[in-house]
Amino acid sequence: MEHLPFSDANKGRVCAAGFDNGIVRILAITADGIDILKSFKAHDDAIAGIKFTKDLKMCCTASKTGDVFFFEIDGNMDIQKFDPLCTVKLPENSGVNDFKWNQDDNSIIFGCNNGYVFEIRRPKSSEIDNKDSYLWEDPDIKTWRIKIMEF
Repeated sequence: MEHLPFSDANKGRVCAAGFDNGIVRILAITADGIDILKSFKAHDDAIAGIKFTKDLKMCCTASKTGDVFFFEIDGNMDIQKFDPLCTVKLPENSGVNDFKWNQDDNSIIFGCNNGYVFEIRRPKSSEIDNKDSYLWEDPDIKTWRIKIMEF
């Protein structure tokens, strides 16, 4: 579960939860309980996490198998605006453990089970052609291999 960054619109009471069936639910915590504000299927596999930029204009979801999906959202919290922008497939057997937007929100870093770390530059809608497919054919990805010393 991921809390959305605090804003005047959400008052720190909105969070997102991802499930094993690939569904994402945007939830509001109210005095009466929890309300589902929006629900959508982001992946075919289990969700590893959901992260929002600080400006609340982009959301990124990742599946445990290494599929990454970017959504454009409304910084003013029009919760109905979760527009799919593009998807990136990390190399096979990546197994996303965790990920986080950089301080400047210009890229997002993924730590994976296979010992690799991937950094993907934040996509811009002006450079993405998603009329036929959401697959971002040529994303700007930096790759590092973490080697573990064995004793």
